[in-house]
Amino acid sequence: MVKSRTMGILAAILLLLVTMSAAVFIVAWYVWPEGSDQNGVSGEQSQSAPAGEGIQVGVFLSGFTATGPHRSTRAYGYQTQLRPVKSLRDPSIHLIPVVEPGFTRRPGLLRILSEDFPGETPLDAGNLQDLRKLDVLVATSVANVPNDVIPPIMTRVREGMGLVQRQFGYLTPGYDSQMNDLCGFTDGVFGWNASPVPCEVVGNHPLLGDLAGQIGKTITLVPNGTVGHLKGIPLLRITDMKQIMLVNADRPVGTGEYLYPLYISQWGHGKIVGIGFTQGKDVPPELEAANHGRFYIHCVEWLMGKPLN
Repeated sequence: MVKSRTMGILAAILLLLVTMSAAVFIVAWYVWPEGSDQNGVSGEQSQSAPAGEGIQVGVFLSGFTATGPHRSTRAYGYQTQLRPVKSLRDPSIHLIPVVEPGFTRRPGLLRILSEDFPGETPLDAGNLQDLRKLDVLVATSVANVPNDVIPPIMTRVREGMGLVQRQFGYLTPGYDSQMNDLCGFTDGVFGWNASPVPCEVVGNHPLLGDLAGQIGKTITLVPNGTVGHLKGIPLLRITDMKQIMLVNADRPVGTGEYLYPLYISQWGHGKIVGIGFTQGKDVPPELEAANHGRFYIHCVEWLMGKPLN
């Protein structure tokens, strides 16, 4: 009799435990659906930048460019790399400095980080996980790019990070296959003229602003960028290539080769805005006016697939 009563109690307890387990399973199934963990994160890491306040835009500050090989009488420094920063100050954009490994603690860069990016922790240009925190990388006047930085940038662009580039790696490593891909050319060389020359509108694109679709309209600017066969879509083109001097080239300008002061390209899933001009205020006045003073902001917005405001 006692044994029978004991067995009955144990059976009741077992039934209660089974019922509770089933209830927990059902709640868990509704709260944390299959394929997610308890933090609501999917099993595979996203390749896009995490959600944050505004578009996450990295500004590449290359110490190798600032202190390394140069065509001028003195080292380039950081100032030309900083030109877009003022134009990119906007509530929709979060600017983050991106530096090369080993340069963060250099006195010249420390001052710039403190004055131009107060409170921001620099990202490592050679660290793919750091680059995955960005939506867009802006790299202007970055003439020298270290070998250990190129592969992670290429990988991140291929994944979908937008790139605004001007003079990117044209001195070091020069136009090898990787630089050609990131610059959007098949066989690039560097060309320039110290004086303004005519160029014409050859495209119909939002980055041209009010100049869009005005095919053949001429504006003047100081050309400074890649010459070659473009793999992307030209927006502005130098009218007379006889006015362009090539740097470190053992050949003349070939048929069908041009310097494009503004063009778009793509590498993998990442869109690229290519710039081939230089100017005291960085953007030619006619192009800046056509974009109502928001040329660089428009570049970022277009790379993100957003309407241009």
